[in-house]
Amino acid sequence: MDEAKRKSTPVSLSGNYFAESVYRRERVVEFPTLFHQDKAPAETLTAGGLELTLATNRVYAYGVLIELGPTEFRMLHFFMSHMERVYSRAQLLDQVWEKKVVVEERTVDVHVRHLRAVLEPAGLGCLIQTVRGRGYRFSLEA
Repeated sequence: MDEAKRKSTPVSLSGNYFAESVYRRERVVEFPTLFHQDKAPAETLTAGGLELTLATNRVYAYGVLIELGPTEFRMLHFFMSHMERVYSRAQLLDQVWEKKVVVEERTVDVHVRHLRAVLEPAGLGCLIQTVRGRGYRFSLEA
């Protein structure tokens, strides 16, 4: 290929190499393939008929899509990631809410109640349990 045609030919960045002209000499530079890397599989959590997919922010109860607000989604994700462990309201505030947001501890109760109400038509509201005097937990055991 002659010099003029080579300089006017566009360079494809989809491969691992490209030609770079420096001081009228051509050299080949290797760079990591960023455009065709396989993405990590989406994190999907399943428990007791629930399926939560983090990449799409979707929750399904027995295959039926459940509409959740962003806070309820984060709360359910946290609970499903930490099953059987009891968390106080203060711990849930630290883990689920953004640090710059100031909310009362009783706000957790409101969101738990809403989350249970949304899950109840599928018979899954009981998965989020109140542990008297301590807080809440996500459990498959009644």
